[in-house]
This record gives sequence, structure tokens and C-alpha cells, in this order.
Amino acid sequence: MRTIPIVVIGILIALGVGTAFFTRNSMRRGDGDGAITSNASSGAQAIAQPNGQTPLRAPREAPAGQKEYRDEHYRFALFYPDDLTVKMYDEGGGASTITFQNPTAAHGFQIFVVPYAGTQISNAQFKKDVPSGVRRGAKDATIDGVLATSFYSSNALLGETAEAWFIKGGYLFEVTTLKPLDTWLANIMQSWIFI
Repeated sequence: MRTIPIVVIGILIALGVGTAFFTRNSMRRGDGDGAITSNASSGAQAIAQPNGQTPLRAPREAPAGQKEYRDEHYRFALFYPDDLTVKMYDEGGGASTITFQNPTAAHGFQIFVVPYAGTQISNAQFKKDVPSGVRRGAKDATIDGVLATSFYSSNALLGETAEAWFIKGGYLFEVTTLKPLDTWLANIMQSWIFI
């Protein structure tokens, strides 16, 4: 189950709302315990995977001012601005939240990943993950060849959000930022590849 995000200090100051940006309250984590460091690319070469999985794509060279984040478990990579700090939170049940944030600049986004057996996002799943039920301006998009839906929503702590949701490899990916950062996030999402 997707838990409610809390806003980063820089955004909280700007919004006057809370104390952490896009990290989630998890009953298992309490007040943020369990954060682990990024598994950003170390430049290792792709290797064949056991159990018949396809080999991982090789790491890419990041453009100036960016880094590549690689997640070999969820099998995706993207470029992100090098002033963002990356943390991963275990949500239990195979789900994780990955945050990319810069409290000083009040920029950030998060990726919530949860195992998902469906081929389409059900209304029940949407309502479970977005209790407000708000989904405005839905548009189809493509993330590395995978159909995605982008839309605007709202959250009691964050206010207006911009989101992109898609399914790949048995996982539902929910990417969220603040609505004013939607174009900024769209540029980052253009670098997303499945590895």
C-alpha cells in the first residue's frame, strides 16, 4: 500500500507544511529509519543474469551535471541532476520508494515501485495509492516503449502533484513530483530506460 508522502524541509519552508520531502511514512519505518544509500551506477559492465533473465544493459555515460541511477532489482536506469540526493526506503512486500531530492533548491521527485500482477492500473489500485481520488488531465505517454499515464493529482501534505504511472516486469511504477516541477520531471523521464 502506498503511504502518504511528507515534504522535504526546503519545500516545507516554501509550503509551510511538514518536515521531509517525498519520503513516506511507513508503519515499518517509523520516522524514516531504514533509509539506505543509492545504488547509483559504479560503471560496472553488464553481465548475464541467472535463471534465464536477459542481460542488463550496460551503464551509460551521464551528461555533464548529471548522474545515472541504476536499479538492478527493478531493472531501470535514469539520469538525474547531480545536486539531488538519492535514498531508497523499503516499504515491505517487495515495494520500495526511491527519493531524489535537493531541499535547498526545493526540487525533487520520488518513485514508488510495488509488485503488480495486472496489465492495466485498476481503479481500486489508484484509489488505494491516491486516497484523494483526484486524477486530472490524464494523458498517455511512453517511457522507454512502455505505455504510461501522466496526470495531476493532489495530496493533503504536498498540495498539487504531477504523476506518471506505468507497469513493467511485474511492477507498478508511480513517479511523483510537485505540479510546478512537471516539465522538469518530464525532462528527467526522457532518460529512463529499462535495463
